Amino acid sequence: MRDRATTEDVVKALNDLTDSGIASERTALQSLGIGPNDAKVLRFLLQRGPDDEPVTPRMLAAMLGISSAATTALIDRLAEAGWVAREPYPGDRRSIVVRETVEDSSPARRILSVRRASAVAAAERLGPEERRIVADFLDDIARGETEDMGEMCPNDETPRTP
Repeated sequence: MRDRATTEDVVKALNDLTDSGIASERTALQSLGIGPNDAKVLRFLLQRGPDDEPVTPRMLAAMLGISSAATTALIDRLAEAGWVAREPYPGDRRSIVVRETVEDSSPARRILSVRRASAVAAAERLGPEERRIVADFLDDIARGETEDMGEMCPNDETPRTP
């Protein structure tokens, strides 16, 4: 490996990461029999700590950008499959909390966490300054993509291919 990376080396590495993410996501969804929003919710729930705010359907709807009816259907689907449970919201019995029920030893937990585990392992090999540079770099890319797509597709219009 060379000591210095070119701009093209960085772009290629980012493209390779994107491609591996797409492939691993496809494999995860197929093996678990769930959809992309289901996986996003399960990953979100799996990453929550005991001190984090309880997860409500409203929180999930906002995160996914979907209606409350679609959120209810998603939660119903995940609950029927045994992935989540509904519980009363602490101190407010009119509200509910959504909690993951994936067993610690379940292969599903590992499948849903593979990207995060790989990212954590790679980040741990970096020093604090390097982590800051990488985090800023990735944030800049995400922000740039979001801004560029917002300019190209105002009002959330999706470009159509002829």
